[in-house]
Amino acid sequence: MNRLLIVDDESIIVNGLVDLFVQQDMLPLEVYGAHSAAEALKLLSQIRMDIVITDIGMPEMDGLELQKRINQAWPQCKVIILTGFSEFQYIRDALRNQGIDYVLKGEGDEVIFKAVEKAIELNKEEVKMQELIAQAGKQLRQTIPLLQKEFLQHILQGDLYSISRLAEHFAELQIPLHADHPVMLVLVRVDSFREEYSIYDRNLLVYSIQNVAQEYLQSSLALLPVELNPSRMLWFIQPKIPASNPFVTWADSKNFLMGSLELIQQTCKDLLGTPLSFILQERPTPWPRVSDVYGQCTKWMSRGLGLGSEFLWVYQEKEEKVCEPKLTSLNDNHLGKQLDQLRLYLQNGQKENFETVLSDILLTGFDHANEPRIEQEIYYSLVPIFLSHMNRYFSEEVGYHSNINKLTSLEAHTSWGDITDFFKELSSTIFAEKKVGMEHEENVVINKVQKYIQHHLDGDLSLVRIGDVVGHNSKYLSRLYKKSTGEDLSSYISRTKLVHAQTMLQETSLKIYEISSAVGFLSEPYFYRFFRKATGMTPQEYREIHSVDRR
Repeated sequence: MNRLLIVDDESIIVNGLVDLFVQQDMLPLEVYGAHSAAEALKLLSQIRMDIVITDIGMPEMDGLELQKRINQAWPQCKVIILTGFSEFQYIRDALRNQGIDYVLKGEGDEVIFKAVEKAIELNKEEVKMQELIAQAGKQLRQTIPLLQKEFLQHILQGDLYSISRLAEHFAELQIPLHADHPVMLVLVRVDSFREEYSIYDRNLLVYSIQNVAQEYLQSSLALLPVELNPSRMLWFIQPKIPASNPFVTWADSKNFLMGSLELIQQTCKDLLGTPLSFILQERPTPWPRVSDVYGQCTKWMSRGLGLGSEFLWVYQEKEEKVCEPKLTSLNDNHLGKQLDQLRLYLQNGQKENFETVLSDILLTGFDHANEPRIEQEIYYSLVPIFLSHMNRYFSEEVGYHSNINKLTSLEAHTSWGDITDFFKELSSTIFAEKKVGMEHEENVVINKVQKYIQHHLDGDLSLVRIGDVVGHNSKYLSRLYKKSTGEDLSSYISRTKLVHAQTMLQETSLKIYEISSAVGFLSEPYFYRFFRKATGMTPQEYREIHSVDRR
């Protein structure tokens, strides 16, 4: 039910319109009347109105000012202005202030009725839009944990762009941490799952562990857990109220954190039957160094005592190293991110991006020219990416065997410079082959389109139908055809119809209307106009000049 308020200083107009809308039964309306702007505002302060019809020329406060007041108090309310011809400039101003419609006095009840009907429909559309926005907001809230996880994984990979905009991203993603204070990382491992656990059971267990941790830490520490894989988590932890010197705050919080981790470990063992291991830092880490410290923690958990069960180990890092890290080995996370990018760019055919990342990786090899183990790691990290693609897409004609033999043997290269040249040349060959393959597939599609058109001139040649025939979306097909041939698909259809019509006019005795139908024109006059526009003459004139029988 929509509430309608009618405002005019003339009682006969107010009463007449109230009667009109009360007596009708087509629109769901609850109707009110007011004889001045002041009376209308008083009523509006008590009852929300959906639609207001107001005269523009009233004493004390005109309809335009009333419309502004309504828009401030009830921005969703639709206002219909009643006006005379001399007040048209007022109407333009009203529309700028979101008065949705106007009706000239004297146009009759039917026009006013339609204006109200239009306002009701607009209200319905806005309600639907608000519901969609609310639904989108709900879905966004549900995806926030996934977005947080994705962003923090970028941090773990050393993404400098993400790190440079920490505060902005934290606000957008509702991350309960401080971008201008260091963070404590706790690497958590589920040492073993029960054999009978399903994927659902394992996910439920991870959430249960996180809930236990929140329960113990929430009084003093902010915790943001990120699941790395089914058995590992990384907890980002900060004091809830950072002091002016955050390291002092950590000195006060460290004992609490250590004691809490012991309780979490014991509780999960007793209640969930799950053994946990932890690695945490001795000192908090500035955000730009999170990727490096995470890599070190991961390394320690994957060797030596880290392969044991139910340990709680503090990763100690010299204070000077926190300030000025000196890397003596590869940054595993950064290299892993680069390799992922290479795979993606190769898969998507993004040649320039691929070559940029490949060059960065190869330059890292030059930086470690006297460290054979690191050279081997970089080289044999690249091999699977190239080898997988070559196995799927390379043919013997492009040197598959010679390339594959050289690719799989580091010893086949004399220097890192030789390796760099080899990978760059191989990537150029791969992308050249991909381009040839793409052009071949494009030609196959174009030929199929043209053959279909040539054999179905009298049928359905809509883009949708042609797209169905060749298995492509109509808009994509239109762009592909224009890109490949330099001609619009519609132009090719018209040109093909014209050529076939000309051939039939020259070589057959078919009637004009038969030729018109044969090339897909439902209307003979339309065929005449089409033909004359293309050739400068009518079909009959063309036949008389070019007919084979007249030669």
